[in-house]
Amino acid sequence: MRAVAAGCAALALALAAPAARAGGVADLLRPSGRGAAEGGTVWAGPRPATPPRRVVVLAPSLTDVVLALGLGDRLVGVTQLDDAPEVRHVPRVGGFIDPNPEAILGLRPDLVLWISDGGALAAVRRVAELSQASSRPFPVVAIPVVSVADVLATPRIVGEALGAPEAGARLSAELAAEVERVRARAASLPRRRALFLVGREPLVVAGPGSFPDELLRIAGAVNVVGGSRPWPVFPLERAVALDPEVVVDGAPQEPAEGIVRLSAIPAVRRGAVVRLPDDALLRPGPRMIRGLETLFRGLHPEAR
Repeated sequence: MRAVAAGCAALALALAAPAARAGGVADLLRPSGRGAAEGGTVWAGPRPATPPRRVVVLAPSLTDVVLALGLGDRLVGVTQLDDAPEVRHVPRVGGFIDPNPEAILGLRPDLVLWISDGGALAAVRRVAELSQASSRPFPVVAIPVVSVADVLATPRIVGEALGAPEAGARLSAELAAEVERVRARAASLPRRRALFLVGREPLVVAGPGSFPDELLRIAGAVNVVGGSRPWPVFPLERAVALDPEVVVDGAPQEPAEGIVRLSAIPAVRRGAVVRLPDDALLRPGPRMIRGLETLFRGLHPEAR
């Protein structure tokens, strides 16, 4: 009860104080156009003098990173989308695009970790403003993750933020090695023309600039989807005309048998479908990298 009362008091003080204006700490959260691997990570607020012990995470993939570093005991807040069993009883602070600033502040964090996302920018700016105006300010670390290179850089960045740089560097190196193993195995195999489905009703596919597009290339495939949109809604007729050799069914939340509705696509009719068991390849963290092996095996069954 004492911790709850202290958290409520901190929240009341922050809400009573004037919010930071444009040009302050919150304004640092504007996207820089650089990914994490290019040094685009931003610290909005003071860096902790000692390793943070109370950490709020605003993306499930960052939760996965903290857990993989062996630092799950520091998590005091996660999103409603977090499904790791280790955080089953950790308080929820909203969704990925709609975190609750007041709930976050009420947890009295030492650090907030966020994957930069335009949909949540206003809410995270509010978190930074409330922090700056409080008697116990904490930093928001904004990590821009837009490529596989950024995914690989994230454990190092998180490890440094949590005062565990060796563990972070080690995890980054381990994940990078997994990527290179898959890339090397795929290099000598035929590059199969693939269509990666993200949703079936409506039909949403992975296009250029998406994580699956890059993962397909690493795993030895060519994405049949062109254009410039990373997640286009696709007419079935267009998917049929592209005639992919293989269809990757990356919609695990939809019933597996629903793929028959797309049997107009020759690959589906032939049974050339790779059904992914979960959303790992859409989760830019350790799960994504470790899911590469499943994608590779599905694309190249002859390599087993």
